Amino acid sequence: MNYLNLDGYLNNTLYDNMSGMAVARDIKGKRDRIVAVISNETTMAGQVYEAMSNAGYLDSNMVVILNDSLNSLHPKIEDTSATPINALSTTLSKLQSSKLFRRVREFAKALTKQFGRGMHEWAAKIDEYARGLLGPAGSTLFEELGLYYIGPVDGHNIDDLICVLTEVASLDSMGPVLVHVITKEDQLVEMKRSQTTSVSNSHQRVRPPTLGECFVEALVSEAQRDKNIVAVHAGKGMDPSLDLFKCNFPDRFFDVGMAEQHAVTFSAGLSCGGLKPFCIIPSTFLQRAYDQVVHDVDRQKIPVRFIISRAGLVGSDGPTQCGAFDVTFMSCLPNMVVMAPSDEVELANMVATAAQIDDRPVCLRYPKGAVAAIRDSISCGVPIEIGKGRVLVEGKDIALLAYGSMVQNCLRAQSLLSELGVEVTVADARFCKPLDIDLVRSLCKNHVFLVTVEESSIGGFGSHVAQFLSLDGQLDAGTKQRLDPYGQLSPDPCKHTAKLFVFLALQLDRFLKWRPITLPDTYIEHASAEEQLAVAGLSSNHIAATALSLLGRNREALLLMC
Repeated sequence: MNYLNLDGYLNNTLYDNMSGMAVARDIKGKRDRIVAVISNETTMAGQVYEAMSNAGYLDSNMVVILNDSLNSLHPKIEDTSATPINALSTTLSKLQSSKLFRRVREFAKALTKQFGRGMHEWAAKIDEYARGLLGPAGSTLFEELGLYYIGPVDGHNIDDLICVLTEVASLDSMGPVLVHVITKEDQLVEMKRSQTTSVSNSHQRVRPPTLGECFVEALVSEAQRDKNIVAVHAGKGMDPSLDLFKCNFPDRFFDVGMAEQHAVTFSAGLSCGGLKPFCIIPSTFLQRAYDQVVHDVDRQKIPVRFIISRAGLVGSDGPTQCGAFDVTFMSCLPNMVVMAPSDEVELANMVATAAQIDDRPVCLRYPKGAVAAIRDSISCGVPIEIGKGRVLVEGKDIALLAYGSMVQNCLRAQSLLSELGVEVTVADARFCKPLDIDLVRSLCKNHVFLVTVEESSIGGFGSHVAQFLSLDGQLDAGTKQRLDPYGQLSPDPCKHTAKLFVFLALQLDRFLKWRPITLPDTYIEHASAEEQLAVAGLSSNHIAATALSLLGRNREALLLMC
């Protein structure tokens, strides 16, 4: 049996993988058993049903175990009667999975075909009706998709579960099979909640608020002033901080689960209806809805406000949920406003800014983790001018132009460099698109060295700055007027050898030297946030070392890295 290790949050795509593996096995003439375990959360994504339909058509041997924890996003569904698990259902599940029952069923199908198509279809309807009558609600859906349904099975009764799985494994030719396993997580959920409550109560005075909590506070403040603001959340599991908005505005909050594509287009419809949707999706989950972002929102200039949480490195969550690419794939869209706050105050200001934009889509990203500093209540934001950055610290030796969360690391790098006698300018770009070209020109005019810093992949903020610098002629060599050291034109520089060397030295010093610092072109594995920043070269020491290297102080740069 082959085992494919796929990350948990992508298990709604697991069926597609196993279908491909099953077909590859059949083509190669192998006898591997293909088994996948999916949760009921993943059945909210349409890709699961696309894969099931294709698997039913291909009729390749594979087994899907549906772990149904009886959890639902919709309270009305949870209030209905649960899927019954009793002695009768267990016996029927064992009967359905038995080799004898399967052979008798296949023989009956073959026999009815001999009497003509009408008889065969009539018998199939009777079989479907009988199985639907004995099985739980919705079981016939899988049969319609071409899967052989077995269940429900008590997932906490190991003996019954092993019996059913053994019978399923004994069938050589069975096509796709779905085993419906019922599990209960009530006790585990209550235990986790009690532990979380006790921990939060003991540390509520010392734990700084997260940026997610600051965002929700700012959104609640805006929603209290504007009744048209609604929130749409998609992704696996809802951030607990969103409970504040949900409790204050239960009729204006929509959690659609792992249905990101639906969330984006649903938000577009809300906007077309006159509301102001804030579509809250983690960075990696937004990747799954990019087609909808392009065609259903950006191309039509529909004002949907995308809130991209968990952007950048995510520490122990590893590469699966690392939000490295959103700046790149959102900033290339023609109508999208792309911004990122440097701290919790800027986050509140950008929420207020997004609420006022009503002629195009906008997105803002914030990372996982605590706020930069503990401050008084900043839930009420002040709108900022679109496409306008700011200078935080002024210096003359080198300029650091940071985007989003990296502003804080650049400020720490500035402190390190100031101790070494280096005067650094630190600027907060705020916007990747539209770019503050006046700020960039000013930095280029007053500095020979410019470093852009961002916690995102290649092709993001730094690439937009490079595009502007190139088109603006800031990176052109030899295009400036050739002047001698005394400010007079030199019609024939070769006649003045000494002046020529001086001229070249002065002229070379005037050329702008630009360096980008981004996430490396690789996936960064699980580690602490500090360790990941060090691996990525985005720590304050790495930024300061880059500045020292540009200034020709390589030995001091190496010492900072030790």
